[in-house]
Amino acid sequence: MHSKYVDLLSDLWSKNRVHNGPEMDQCVDRLARFCKEHLRGKVIVHEFEPGTEYNHWIVPPHWSVDHFELVAPDGKVIAKAADHPLIVCPYSHSFEGTVTLAELKEHIVTRSDRPDAYSFYFRQMYRHWEPGWRITLPWNQVSRLAEGSYTVRLKTSRKPLPMKVFEYLLPGETEDTIFIPGHLDHPGMINDSLSGCLAALNIVDDLEARYAKTRYTYRVLLVPEIIGTAIYLKRYEDLLPHSTFAFCPNMTSHNAKLALCLSKRQDSLLDLAFQQALIAAGVEHVVAPFHMYPDCGDEISFDTVGYDIPSTTLSRIGEQFTLYHSSDDSFDNFLQADWQARHDKYIAACVTAFTYIEENKELTATFSGNPCLSNPALDLYLDPININNLVSHAEPLKDADGNQVDPRNFMEFFLDAINRPQPPSVLEIASFCGLPFEFIAGYAGKFAAKGLLKTAPTQRKRRVPIVGTTNIKVPELLSQR
Repeated sequence: MHSKYVDLLSDLWSKNRVHNGPEMDQCVDRLARFCKEHLRGKVIVHEFEPGTEYNHWIVPPHWSVDHFELVAPDGKVIAKAADHPLIVCPYSHSFEGTVTLAELKEHIVTRSDRPDAYSFYFRQMYRHWEPGWRITLPWNQVSRLAEGSYTVRLKTSRKPLPMKVFEYLLPGETEDTIFIPGHLDHPGMINDSLSGCLAALNIVDDLEARYAKTRYTYRVLLVPEIIGTAIYLKRYEDLLPHSTFAFCPNMTSHNAKLALCLSKRQDSLLDLAFQQALIAAGVEHVVAPFHMYPDCGDEISFDTVGYDIPSTTLSRIGEQFTLYHSSDDSFDNFLQADWQARHDKYIAACVTAFTYIEENKELTATFSGNPCLSNPALDLYLDPININNLVSHAEPLKDADGNQVDPRNFMEFFLDAINRPQPPSVLEIASFCGLPFEFIAGYAGKFAAKGLLKTAPTQRKRRVPIVGTTNIKVPELLSQR
């Protein structure tokens, strides 16, 4: 991870990033400075007034912890607000008084599986109107609490200040828009999902380095999870006609396979781009239906009723993240070399996927009849594997599973594909064949250079129902020579 992102992370991670609060505001300001310094797009900070409703989501008030301390029966302060941003559960109300140990435990959130960690209790962020207060303490500390009277001094504030949603806009050659939302909340944690926020910015950073101007317009949204995207999209429904895809990054770095969850219909071109990119990267991964690994969250705001914005998610398998929703998801852990290596591989695969979607083109034949591809004027013939029913010495084409693809059969398949009423794209042909995007793009480019097909940037969201119907497999041959 580049040092500029380490610096950004070090400024953000320990903040009390609740849905609406002073330290979340500080994070938004820091993100704005970062993007203005390092990126070429536009920073937009949206403000949503507390109490206003968007599709039944109520914007929460501006909440903060003014003071907290827990005093043991012997008079010692055993917990205070400065211990960790998770210690006071978000949107707790003020309370001052003396309670018994049994009464205190009714207000403590703890986890025996993470005995030295603070827990993330987020329920009241989504039900901020509910009364009450809660704190989190490590299991080992709770188990040592003595009988007696405990003094709780908790003062929190709720102010009528706006909830902020951060947007980074990178205008493209077209208004066709790809959203990349990351959730910025989760106080004092990183892999879930400051890592996704960093990934979102890093992706557009790399695309800016690759292209003087991207074809798509990109909107990076760094938000309170789900409520931020749901409210943003409801307010700005005028953007929907140009909304092509959403990609939700999260949990980039813990020791688990990458989990690619497809859009609801499982037929978006961005789904295909990520499948191809993960194969090209050679990283261990699983491919699953929408929300099978619900690690991201914001996809449900896009791929939903009336919006139908195909949303692809990529995270490492969340159920295998043992530090999940705890203070053990820390800065020190995230900066370990193996975590950083996994983070960098995640970013590289994402950038490859967006390169595929940026460079994807539909292919349409400009000729009729059966062309002699071996003619020196064309030189488009691929030497076959099968010569006299024996395996030739031709360099084999292999699909993603390592199986040989017969070049002669592939040529017939390619001719069939570019003759379709609904022209397929490079990405769709590559996905169907299991061959690399780069190979298909290169072969199509040679056809275009000879005037045998025309190419056009792909403007569709969803893949064509039929790419081609001819066989591409290698028949069983007699022997090798």
